[in-house]
Amino acid sequence: MKRALALVLYYGVTSHIQSSDNPGTIGERLNRFLVRRIFRKCGRNVNIRPRVYFGSGRNLSMGDDSMLGQNSIIGSTAEVIIGNDVMMGPEVLIYTSNHGMEPGIPMRRQPLQCAPVCVGNDVWIGARCIILPGITIGDGAVLAAGAVVTADVPANAVVGGVPAKVLKYRTTNGSKASAAAAGTGAAHIAGGNIAFPESRS
Repeated sequence: MKRALALVLYYGVTSHIQSSDNPGTIGERLNRFLVRRIFRKCGRNVNIRPRVYFGSGRNLSMGDDSMLGQNSIIGSTAEVIIGNDVMMGPEVLIYTSNHGMEPGIPMRRQPLQCAPVCVGNDVWIGARCIILPGITIGDGAVLAAGAVVTADVPANAVVGGVPAKVLKYRTTNGSKASAAAAGTGAAHIAGGNIAFPESRS
């Protein structure tokens, strides 16, 4: 199936099927069938909740057993990588571009500034989080509902607020050192190259 036809079917039909938020339903299976033909890379058992918007989808990669939350918007002007076992609440916004703000030129006439976003493995993104362009979320991180993420999030950090700040770490003593030692191979962006976490065999 061609990508263009898959996009028409997704946005015109399957993204509106309310049952697509229930595992094993025909809506969920149809969405999974279509996004495999839309996304750059699509892992196993992905769950696309109703009314997710991701533009053309050609810059989006998802790992195994991850989900996109209901009514979420995923930017499409630069690469977005979502690792394995990622949970996402409803109405999450992931931006990959921003307007230029140089003085002397109306901002609407300035070129977009695009940057990729990378979400590691085993990440929980709470409802209505906003993730700005160029951000990397480390493995095991938790983003509290309503957080506005303006800087990279370390592995196993729990962040919240506007702008988001580290509240604690997911370790027995809550220390950054313990969290870093517990981290695993996150999806990451380094030197302009994006590494995707290995799918499970």
